[in-house]
Amino acid sequence: MATFSNKLKDLFSPYIHPSIRESIYHINLQATKIFALFMSILESAIFLFMIFFEKEFFGEPFVLLMCLYAIFSSLFFLFITNYALRKSHKPYSRYRFIYIAYYFSILAFGMFTSFYHYSHGEQMLAFFATEFCVASFLILPPWCSILLIIGSYIGFYGILFAYNGAPTVNLINYTVLAFLTTAGSVRKYRTQATELERIHRIETMNEMMQNLPVHDATTNLKSRYALRDDFTSYQNHPIIVIMLDIDDFTSINEAYGTKTGNEILSNIGELISNHLTENAAYRYGDDSFLIILQDVDVDVAMQKLSRFERSLATLKVPESETMVHCNSGYSHGTPRDEEDLRLLIDAAAVKRREFL
Repeated sequence: MATFSNKLKDLFSPYIHPSIRESIYHINLQATKIFALFMSILESAIFLFMIFFEKEFFGEPFVLLMCLYAIFSSLFFLFITNYALRKSHKPYSRYRFIYIAYYFSILAFGMFTSFYHYSHGEQMLAFFATEFCVASFLILPPWCSILLIIGSYIGFYGILFAYNGAPTVNLINYTVLAFLTTAGSVRKYRTQATELERIHRIETMNEMMQNLPVHDATTNLKSRYALRDDFTSYQNHPIIVIMLDIDDFTSINEAYGTKTGNEILSNIGELISNHLTENAAYRYGDDSFLIILQDVDVDVAMQKLSRFERSLATLKVPESETMVHCNSGYSHGTPRDEEDLRLLIDAAAVKRREFL
């Protein structure tokens, strides 16, 4: 039962992160501004057309009043949405009532116009267009879509039924259209919320990555996170990738302490800087290093690596006769994208060999 109630709650009011909810409020305000601008222009054009070519319509009750109402209400909401978007420092949630109020504003106009056409035996396009615009332009929570759209359809049908029993309205088609419009609105909300959630996760991850240290104080080399920023300098350039691991580094730490382990790491970092490269070496893990030699012939790189190996072969645990052994491997290629670079790193890791 609890599972069913949770599913029901998620269906009608799914949880989304507050920042995403704020983004939805912002999108709705932008959509309301665009729609209000469109409506004010369209209704003004219709009003001018009626003045010059269809003056007899103004003789009908409330027609002139409703035309002016549509124009000025759209201009009013255009002004306040523009203020909310450009001049206000308050959260957009403070203005979420604006697009709901504008919905009721154009709903009243759509109902009146469609009722006028219905009473004259014409099609009721304005009301259905209003509901379509709500489903297309606004991102409303499912519960809100159900209340507003289904409620509007029920209310308008009640008006028609009270007028003459609504004999020309096909109730089945009318009901299907109401549910399809509501389903479209719900679908739009969930799709947009999912997309915004994905964008939020990416932005959060990028922010976390930006805050990660790009320099390793122990080895005085770059950290693996610096590789993200350095990739463009390796892209479409021939490179040699070297992976280096310290054998049994965990045992060394346990036997001699982390201070001694850090000193070994520092010594290896110094050897890498002296014999291989200063600017393209990374502490890739607790006991592993990544070295990238760019625009260097393989023969030259092997000579550098040989000198480095000879220096590394003399490395001992500080204040001990215990030798420090490492293993390494290399690969070479020209990475076109980050995936290519990752494959080169993986290949170098697989081909590690022991230094003797």
